Amino acid sequence: MPFESFEIDPKAPPFDQYRAIRPLATNRAGREAAAHTRHQLYVARQRVTSAQVLIKVTTRPGLVYERNLQNEIESLTRINAALPDTRYFPLVLEHGRLRDGRIYLVTTLFDEFPLATAVDEDRMPARMAGHMRTTIEVARALALLHGLPIYHVDLNPMNILFRTERGEPIVRIVDFESSYDPARHVRGTFYDPPTTPHFSAPEVSTQRPDARADIFSLGAVLYTLLAGYGWTWSGEAAGAVDVDADLDPDLKDILRRAVCADREARYPTVEAFRGALVEYAEKVWPGRGWA
Repeated sequence: MPFESFEIDPKAPPFDQYRAIRPLATNRAGREAAAHTRHQLYVARQRVTSAQVLIKVTTRPGLVYERNLQNEIESLTRINAALPDTRYFPLVLEHGRLRDGRIYLVTTLFDEFPLATAVDEDRMPARMAGHMRTTIEVARALALLHGLPIYHVDLNPMNILFRTERGEPIVRIVDFESSYDPARHVRGTFYDPPTTPHFSAPEVSTQRPDARADIFSLGAVLYTLLAGYGWTWSGEAAGAVDVDADLDPDLKDILRRAVCADREARYPTVEAFRGALVEYAEKVWPGRGWA
């Protein structure tokens, strides 16, 4: 895409310190350039270090867009300070306001593709153990996040990035615009998160979220890995799990509890959900170091 069609000026600060700026598809696969409804995404390299970065810019000035991106900036800044050694989450490199009033954020760019690229059209029993291992690793990352506490709230197969290395899953969690930080939001900071149908917990629009919102989302992500996206066209996760005759009964019970519409009936912590998955995996595929 030529520079003149960009919504940013690569020759003006702060973008003049980056080179090879180009739009990034919203699915991060780099197949096509497409503007997000709330922000635009660009990839670039730092001129000094040549490190790859992700640039996020609100699509236009507006209070809702600003609040969402500012929420991401503040949550990631706190995560970076509290968890400096983890590589599960992006690092904030720079943020600010452009001359036209829009907010921008520059973070590290991960090489991994969205977990959505690992979702098969049909069930693939041979990949089930790998999907379980990936989900357990995502739960490990969420446990660190919840320990702060910060809750992601909009976890789905597009904002979990994934690859394997020597048979082990490498996962990253991105897109924190919907994140909930009790340290800020209970004091009255505006909170009206964008959500993803079928993956965001049903109570998020009416109640302050807690760890159980991410448990719902991760349960829906695991079910999508196992069953494919088809269930999202026909109803909610709990109903899809209930009528799924192909699920092992023990795994169905775990998923049913995770995606229950009543958050009081879900696992109370992500560690409890992770423990149930580890116990199930060890029973089905013993001796693989699930814990």
